[in-house]
Amino acid sequence: MTDTTTPDTTMESTDDHSGREAGRSARAGDRSRFPNSDVWRLLAWAALAICSLLAVFAVVQLYGSVTEAIDLWVEPRHQPLMHAAFNLVVLLGSLIGISLLVRELN
Repeated sequence: MTDTTTPDTTMESTDDHSGREAGRSARAGDRSRFPNSDVWRLLAWAALAICSLLAVFAVVQLYGSVTEAIDLWVEPRHQPLMHAAFNLVVLLGSLIGISLLVRELN
C-alpha cells in the first residue's frame, strides 16, 4: 500500500514541475512572437490619449447643451440656481473621478 501512494505523490510533484516549465516556455514563446511589445504598449497609450481627447470634447459639448437646455426650459429667475446646481454636480463628478485616479495611481 505504501508503494502505490509513494509513486503517486512523486508523479504529482513531477507533473506540477512540468506544468510550471510548460507555463514558462509558453510565456517565452509569447515574447518571441511579439518582440515589439513596447510598440504595442505605446500604440495603446496613444489610442487612450485620442479617446480621452474625444471624451473631453464630448463632455464640453454636453455641458454647453445642458446649459442651453436650462436657459430654454427654466424660468429666467430660476436659471442661476439651476446653473449652480448643474455646476455643482459636474464638480462633484470630477472630484470623484480625480480621487479614484489618484487612488489607482498610488
